[in-house]
This record gives sequence, C-alpha cells and structure tokens, in this order.
Amino acid sequence: MRYLFIALAASGLGVGCATPRVSSQPQMSVEVERWQRWYQEERERAEALAVRLAEAESALEVAAQERAESAQLTLLLEDELGRAAAVRHSLVEHNAQLVSRQRELTALQEELEDVWYQAALSRARRRSQPQPSQEPVQAPSPPMPAGSP
Repeated sequence: MRYLFIALAASGLGVGCATPRVSSQPQMSVEVERWQRWYQEERERAEALAVRLAEAESALEVAAQERAESAQLTLLLEDELGRAAAVRHSLVEHNAQLVSRQRELTALQEELEDVWYQAALSRARRRSQPQPSQEPVQAPSPPMPAGSP
C-alpha cells in the first residue's frame, strides 16, 4: 500500500506540474482596483471643490469686510455732513447778525455825518456874522441834534 500511495502522489505531482498555469487575476482584485480609481477621482474632485469653496469663502469675507467699511464710512460721512450743516447754519446766523450790525453802523455813521455837518454849519454861521468887540466871548454852544432846524 505504501507503493500505491507513493505512485499516486508522484502521478498527482506530475499532473499538477504539467498543467498550464493561467495567470489571471481573480475577479475580486479587478473590482478593488476599479473602486480605488473611482475613490481617487472623487477625492481629487472633492479637493478641487474644497479649494474653490475656500476661495469663495475668502471672497465673501472680503465682500463682507468692504460692506462693513462702507457702512462705517457712510455713518462717518453722514455725521460729518450733519456737523457741516450745523456749522453752515451758525455761519448764516452770524452773517445775518453782521449784516444787521452793518446796517446799524451805517445808520450811526449817517447820523454822525449829519451832526458834523450841523456843527460845521453852525461854526460857519457864527464866523460869517460880525461879532461885536464889546461882548464877552461866549462858550460855543453844543451842536444841534439831528432833528432840529
């Protein structure tokens, strides 16, 4: 029986070695490679989308910052405009006061000119009249008011 077992083992080895070997990959490894390629493509696509998303977020942050600065500048400009309007209003009032004082000064100047004219006229009248030498010299009379003839 021993020889029979050895013969079977030798024939089994001979038949096994004589059969051609097929070097095909099992179906499982082809499927695994296909899934790995798909995974790599999806990963690259996801990374590209992440980069685009980061760029979009950065652009949104810049836009939000510009909007906030614009709103702040608008408030500052409105505040400055209010101050300028207040200054303008005070300048208009001051100008009106100056115009009123100018009118008052013009009226006073006209009155003063009238007084000077009346004084000069009265001096001229006194000088043009002959003065008696015997009468004592009297102090000059005060100038006449503007309304008297």
